[in-house]
Amino acid sequence: MRTIKHVHRKLKMYRALIIASAMALFAFPVAANSDMVSQRYQVLINGEAVGIAESEEQAVEAYEAARLTLNSQSEKLTLLKAEVTYEPVRARASKVSSQGELAQTIYDKLTDCLIAEKTLAYTIKINDYTVTLGSEAEVLALLEQVQGAYDVNNEFVIELASLNKEEVGAMTTNVVNASKTANNPPILAATDEAGNPIVADASANVGEDGILSVEFQEEIEIIETYAARDQLTDVETAFSSITKEHANNEIYQVQSGDCLSIIADKYGMSTDELLAINEGLEVDSNILIGDQIVVMVPKPELSVIMQEQTTYTEDYEAPVQYVDNPDKYVGDNTVIQEPQTGNRTVTAVVTYNNGTETEREIIKEQINSVAVAKIVERGTKALPTYIRPTTYGVLTSPYGPRWGTVHKGIDWGVPTGTACRASRAGTVVSAGWSGGYGYCVVIDHGDGVRTRYAHLSSISVSNGQYVDQGQVIALTGNTGNSTGPHIHFEIIVNGTHVNPANYL
Repeated sequence: MRTIKHVHRKLKMYRALIIASAMALFAFPVAANSDMVSQRYQVLINGEAVGIAESEEQAVEAYEAARLTLNSQSEKLTLLKAEVTYEPVRARASKVSSQGELAQTIYDKLTDCLIAEKTLAYTIKINDYTVTLGSEAEVLALLEQVQGAYDVNNEFVIELASLNKEEVGAMTTNVVNASKTANNPPILAATDEAGNPIVADASANVGEDGILSVEFQEEIEIIETYAARDQLTDVETAFSSITKEHANNEIYQVQSGDCLSIIADKYGMSTDELLAINEGLEVDSNILIGDQIVVMVPKPELSVIMQEQTTYTEDYEAPVQYVDNPDKYVGDNTVIQEPQTGNRTVTAVVTYNNGTETEREIIKEQINSVAVAKIVERGTKALPTYIRPTTYGVLTSPYGPRWGTVHKGIDWGVPTGTACRASRAGTVVSAGWSGGYGYCVVIDHGDGVRTRYAHLSSISVSNGQYVDQGQVIALTGNTGNSTGPHIHFEIIVNGTHVNPANYL
């Protein structure tokens, strides 16, 4: 028992000694070494460590100081290709840089990352087109050069105006008279004693000839921006670009007399080019008045609309006058008075688009010699209709020269016994044998027109009988001077044979 107690006391002594020794071991470095390892923040630029700060806030402050120094060294906008990050790291105090040292290290690294200096510039935007110039003066010089091609007397000037008071750096253009006044004096409305307006001759207020207005057709937006020197365009290059014509698709509305080739020719296109930009349109497609077709119009990026007042003397024609005659057919016209050209002095407002006249409005006219109108008597009676004498058949011989003579009708090859019908209603004046025509029927239609049907095999009408249009009058055959079974058809107007193809 005593031995056991002695051992137990020794163990207690050893335990106390170990604890004291351990405490002394851990306490000694704290007291003896201040270069302690702890969490600090490392600054990285493009992934490369450039220094360590005591805290993230100090790291950010050092970067901002370096960036401020860099910016202060140039009046232009500086661009950097630099990704800056702050990462926590365990490091000794001896590795931590002072604020000044870290800011200088960051500055040195950022100067290696400079990619461009950008200066204040002005971008002109017209629809989808943009060009950037170096100053407001260059913007005005460019626009004045475009306008000046038409405003040859420099009567108008261009001003830059704020697009929106709340939007800084966004402008548009105003084109104003150089004298800040309108070309024409204002028209003042006069009133009588009762206060009623006096209607006066508008031409009395016509001002002097000259350019009335100049404006750009497209909306122009000018935006302040920053751009590198190699992104700027000089005025002459910009002028060439902005005035160069390019293909611009527009909608054309089909007018009377149009066909695809005529429309293409109007716009300097080939028919194939016209078809290429109109999906579904074919060379043999029917087009109607009012249909819309896409056409290519050469057009610059910026167009100038100019209105000019001009006075000149010209010959003129009076409008044609028509006298309707209900007893004559449509298309049967007779001139009953020949025209005579007149002379007048007119003042007109002419509108130009890029120098090409697009509209002319006469605002004053003085007649020097009166024009005599052309008077035409025109028929208004509806034209009669003609139908083919057979519902089918192959054209074997057209109207016109044949075998040294003139073939006075049209032949269609049909089997013998095919129904032959009256081309138009009328009275039968001949039905029977007629020499080389063989069996033949002639119908008088009462207006100087007769039709003949020849080489028949049998006849089912008689002289003096009235027949309706489309009524069966005979059966076709091969009688008389015939080279085979067919129907020979003629139209005779006032005793003269005409081409039936023009009437069917």
